[in-house]
Amino acid sequence: MNRLVVRHLMYRRDETAFALPTVLIASVIMLSVLLVSVTAVSSIRTALNEQYYNQIAMEAGEAGTAMATACLRQNNYDPIWLSNPDPTKRVLKPNTLCNGNLNTGASSYVIDDASVKTSFTVSDATVDVSGFVRVRAEGLLQLMRTSNSSSIWKIYQQTAYGQSNYVDNPQIASGAGWKSGGHNGYMLASNGVLYAWGSNSSRQVGDPSLGTSVGSPTKVDPPAGTTKIKRVYDSGQGASILCVLAGDNQIYCRGSGGLGGLTWQRFGLAAGLTAVDMDMSGYGSDAACVIASDGQVYCAGMNDFGMLGNGQTVNNFIPMTAPTRFLLPAGVTAKKVFIKDWLTCVITATDDAYCAGVNNLGQTGRGNSSINVGNGNSNPARVAMPAGTAVKDIKLTYHGSYVGIYYLGSDGAVYMSGHNGEGTANDGNTTYTTYYATPRRTTTPGYQYASIFSIGQDGNDNSSLCMIREDPNPGMTWCIGNNDYGQLGDGTCTDRGNWVVFGLPAGEAAIRTMNRESGYQMNSFMVITESGRVFAAGDNRAGKTSASSSSALQPCNGSPVEIVMPFRAGSATERVRAVALANSDEYTAFILGDNGIVYSLGLNGNGQLGKGNVDAGVTFSGDTLTSAGSPAKVPTSIIMPRISVSF
Repeated sequence: MNRLVVRHLMYRRDETAFALPTVLIASVIMLSVLLVSVTAVSSIRTALNEQYYNQIAMEAGEAGTAMATACLRQNNYDPIWLSNPDPTKRVLKPNTLCNGNLNTGASSYVIDDASVKTSFTVSDATVDVSGFVRVRAEGLLQLMRTSNSSSIWKIYQQTAYGQSNYVDNPQIASGAGWKSGGHNGYMLASNGVLYAWGSNSSRQVGDPSLGTSVGSPTKVDPPAGTTKIKRVYDSGQGASILCVLAGDNQIYCRGSGGLGGLTWQRFGLAAGLTAVDMDMSGYGSDAACVIASDGQVYCAGMNDFGMLGNGQTVNNFIPMTAPTRFLLPAGVTAKKVFIKDWLTCVITATDDAYCAGVNNLGQTGRGNSSINVGNGNSNPARVAMPAGTAVKDIKLTYHGSYVGIYYLGSDGAVYMSGHNGEGTANDGNTTYTTYYATPRRTTTPGYQYASIFSIGQDGNDNSSLCMIREDPNPGMTWCIGNNDYGQLGDGTCTDRGNWVVFGLPAGEAAIRTMNRESGYQMNSFMVITESGRVFAAGDNRAGKTSASSSSALQPCNGSPVEIVMPFRAGSATERVRAVALANSDEYTAFILGDNGIVYSLGLNGNGQLGKGNVDAGVTFSGDTLTSAGSPAKVPTSIIMPRISVSF
């Protein structure tokens, strides 16, 4: 019995154990699973490493696009490495300069250590048909052997692309003229390419084969030997002259009126001098003054009433090839120059003002009045501002025989000298009976202003002035003077001898410093508000101040109206914001949107609306609308390139 129990128990113990083959099979299966798991982990790790190294290679390429961005911005968006005389150096690398030449001492790598080295190569930079700049950078990663850090084990390559976005505002300008011609629009893109449209009667746009009127924006060829244009200048009302500051830092002009010709002519600065800035005048007093690299001002053109400040006694014409110096005192240098009609003023490096030209009514602000100051032995004289008050800005205006000079002082106040005209002295007088040979403060103490704007009027010796307040109530806008067209925006067409508020809607404040080209306006006043909206008051005979119609031919349009900007592409609620404007033409206006598109309103007889055609728009007999036309009821888009770079 005991044996049976034992044998039974032994049998049962054998029954519950694993046989050796079973154990071996299970072990093999488990080992296989473990091996697969290890292999999977290894594959994942390899994939992660590959992703990691490719990402570093991509970052190296992005370093290349960043370098390209910096080089383009430094060189006015000109990819100068592609112009290197040595074809093998037409690339950007970590150890090159922007021109492709070797940057001595710079590393060849972005990352340089024993295990990893990265670099990049930028060889392409193209501008597409829309004006976008595109660059391509090849990023390279070299994985070094652990046993030999000078031996490459593996290479990873990635390509990074840079697409430019619209960031920098190009310059827009309008060149005014007679009703029969001279009207132009200009836009200088931020890569140095100038586009023009409108009248081509004096080759303002380009080759005569384009015709006398050009309805679409057309690239303007730069002066011979230069590849880009840095700034464009037009002579304002009566414009038939175009001047540019070219990439070689020289001024070139072309057109009629004696300052230019049918081809570009260089403004004749002496050898070794370059141009810094300039200003010019038109309307029969064609002249130009250039600030040179020596800090002096050189002028050419008509010298009516000694306006060129060279001490000469006759109203002679000074050729552009041989300009004369505006006679500042010894040791005094200039930082701004202003010339309109029969007056020229300079703001010096010490923020004093010197003016020359007609002074029969004390316009030059030197404390006396006598005709032709600036002629003979009388050189430009310092404007007699109050003690301790420097000059921040100056505004002149056309039709200057009765017009004063307006100054923005360092105290934030606005001053004027010369004839009060129809009220700009803020003395309550609008009857041409007072003048001031010493600058008169026209604003209330304690109020500071950021910007001043001169508003000329065609065919009359009068002007208006508007200003935008800095403090208190920033952006609040005030106007004074002639109001024949309602340009003061107070809801009337009554001349004002005291400041009145330009009637912006509640909650809207003007941008305190608008673009340079907005400083001189004609027959109307336009402002851009902080919200990017545009409001205008004044002459609407050509539909340039109304977003709805030009049928209000008063010519008084005294209540500011909004020029409604279009909706953004793809949006039914968000409108394009205005960022700059040009309104120096009495019949057209241009507005630059933050989308890089220029919009236009007004007359199109010379194609100056830039909408691709030339049409009557509205037609004139004298100053009266005689036949119906359809001016742009909303701003017309001018499709312009958006050429600025932000990767």
